[in-house]
Amino acid sequence: MEHFDYRHHRHHQRAFDEAPEALRRRVFGVDYLRLRGKQSGELFVTRHGWPVLESILPSQWFVGERLSKVGRALAGATGAVYRVSVPHKTRPQFALVVKFSRFAQEALVSVVPGEITDWEERDRIAASEFLSPFEELGNLERLRARAGSRIPTKAPLAIYCPATRYLDWQLGRRSHRRWWYDRVLREDQESMPEANRVRYEWERMYILLYRWIDGMDAEAAYQHGYLTEAGLRSLTTDARDELRALGWDVLDHKPRHVIVRASREPSRLQQRGGRTLWALVDYELLVPYPPPPAAPAPAVGEQGHA
Repeated sequence: MEHFDYRHHRHHQRAFDEAPEALRRRVFGVDYLRLRGKQSGELFVTRHGWPVLESILPSQWFVGERLSKVGRALAGATGAVYRVSVPHKTRPQFALVVKFSRFAQEALVSVVPGEITDWEERDRIAASEFLSPFEELGNLERLRARAGSRIPTKAPLAIYCPATRYLDWQLGRRSHRRWWYDRVLREDQESMPEANRVRYEWERMYILLYRWIDGMDAEAAYQHGYLTEAGLRSLTTDARDELRALGWDVLDHKPRHVIVRASREPSRLQQRGGRTLWALVDYELLVPYPPPPAAPAPAVGEQGHA
């Protein structure tokens, strides 16, 4: 169990923007307050997480085997993702989504035969990389700023980096991909003061914390009779089209990533203006759309030259 003695510091009662400069970090456009635990773990708290800090401290959910006993693995999740109920002063149903980042692991994204006919898109999916934890929250916050309330998402609360160290193979990471993530982060941090720059700790895990969204995924809605098979396909396609219209895409987009809620009317989903209300809940392959143009191939005779 790792403790963060934030109560011993006067800043814990301050507003997010009034916290000391030494705690401040800004990564891919997202502001954090970085807290260090007694065992040297790091907790990067977002603006959304600061008001509920007591509920998201690792001592509330990352205690030995408590995560596996109290947390519930989410059906359909392709990585290690859990729902964990945590104490909250005024919200008895408050819960977190605890997600272990898979960055630098091989992203084996499946393509459903016949679903994608654009070969450029197939190639883009095949070459995809899981976002780093900071890139994931950065892209999500940009989507949230653009989408407003039209496409609800889980609120990003914090990133936790425990102090325990592992070998790459234990974390499933490909050592030869480190340089790419390091370069992208280094370019982002160049404008930051040296003391406030963030670097990846490759021997440690990164765990993302989100606020839980109530509802059921579109596949479960189909299984429970809220959607027909045609309705399921239509909702999934419409969700992708709405995302793309806002300049974003999820490379492994699937019904499991779309959350809906039941209406008070039997066998119906909540709607507004004739549109089924839905939320997006998976972001590790959330990328800008349309994709940037591919770099031109070198001219004949230029290979091997500086």
